Amino acid sequence: MENLNFDNDAVVDPKDAEIAELRKQLEHANRRDELKAEQLDQLGDAVMGLIGDKVEALADSVANREIERWADQFDISEYEYELGEMIDERLPEGLDDESRADDLKSAVREILAEANVKIELE
Repeated sequence: MENLNFDNDAVVDPKDAEIAELRKQLEHANRRDELKAEQLDQLGDAVMGLIGDKVEALADSVANREIERWADQFDISEYEYELGEMIDERLPEGLDDESRADDLKSAVREILAEANVKIELE
């Protein structure tokens, strides 16, 4: 049999109040986290503002040093076979030497036109 004297409000209300309080605490924690993230972003921007130029100069210096090291060690003769293969692939078969010479010049121009080489001298 049902208990007609049972107080539903006494059971439900404390739980509702507890849920509301937990939601309020969660909102507060989320706002606090958002504020911390914003402050961290501002700190990062300030640090980069102070050291950004130095970092960029250092990166340029390292890149230039590596380019110079590569350029000093680069020997095109190491790629002679590959270059020859690329040229031979573009030349038609069975032509005389004069015709092959003209085709070779054309193929070399085509290969060099497709090459991506950049050298800066200061």
